[in-house]
Amino acid sequence: MRMFLALELPSTVVDYLTGVMKSLAERVDGVRWVKNEGIHITTKFLGEVEESKITAMHEALKPLGEMYSPIPAALDKIDALPNKRRARVIVVTLGQGVEAMERIFFEVEERLDAVMEIEREERAYLPHITLGRRKVPKPFPNGDVPDIQRKEFMVEHLVLFKSTLTSGGAIYTPLWKIKLGGQG
Repeated sequence: MRMFLALELPSTVVDYLTGVMKSLAERVDGVRWVKNEGIHITTKFLGEVEESKITAMHEALKPLGEMYSPIPAALDKIDALPNKRRARVIVVTLGQGVEAMERIFFEVEERLDAVMEIEREERAYLPHITLGRRKVPKPFPNGDVPDIQRKEFMVEHLVLFKSTLTSGGAIYTPLWKIKLGGQG
């Protein structure tokens, strides 16, 4: 199964970002916008994982729930990756909570490496919220991009998702959650 770990966003933030995407869709062409259930902060893309590893992964990561408190976070701005000149991914960056999310990312890599072979990230981890993707990179407009509210929120769950690719886009199914600041 194709899987990834993500930090779950509150529904109020998901609803707000859905409105932001609708506004952007009127201004930016050639983007496949993320569905509501796909709005999250990816922690670690795992790729193909054997179903038999799901329980071991949960056991390895479960202590994170007691190690980390809920993370105060805030939306910052709309940006593009790898950069605005060659935008392939339209994202919202975070203005708060990044350091805690980075610590969780490194802890996830260490703990999963102990129970299964994982591919380590070569690039620096940059927590962000993906809004949409382009097949062909092109400049992302600067002047016509709306400012977003600096919404503050709490990140309370690390979630393992199964990702099923379909012609209509990916379908994300949560397999388990670990509550930060409590039992998983």
